[in-house]
Amino acid sequence: MKNQQYILLLIISLFISQNIFSQEKFEKTKLVTTVFKALKKQNEKKILRSLPTKEDIKYLIPLVKTANPKENIPGVDSIILEFKTGAIESFRKAIKKGIAFGIEWDNIVLQKVKYEANPEPKLQIERGKITLVCSSNEKKFLIILKKSSKIRGTWRLMNPIKFTLI
Repeated sequence: MKNQQYILLLIISLFISQNIFSQEKFEKTKLVTTVFKALKKQNEKKILRSLPTKEDIKYLIPLVKTANPKENIPGVDSIILEFKTGAIESFRKAIKKGIAFGIEWDNIVLQKVKYEANPEPKLQIERGKITLVCSSNEKKFLIILKKSSKIRGTWRLMNPIKFTLI
């Protein structure tokens, strides 16, 4: 009986430790470093590097068509243009909002990165909300990257950036 309990406890602890140690270190992902550097330098061109590439979009279109056969999907160039427009607009809003709250963007510090899974039920792509917890001049704030997706092994910005003061 004690052996069974010991084995069960061992198996449970292995599952828990595997989940803890197998989580991706989001602080080091290209998406997080690119977004952080873009904010720090207030460079909207840098934010565009975190968007899906043409190849990423071409990879996603068949997956979306399979998951939602009735959905009308625009062309690759239209999708990319929409992503660029949305990213630049939300980036400018985040910068402007931060300045209004006294954030000195060139002095921001990344304190930690949180990840909350938010999978799309019909698509077989890892997706979630990545939150950058930052500070500047003793003010804490969040940069939220909602519905970021891991496409072909790389995390990409799929939704506008959101700024929230803590």
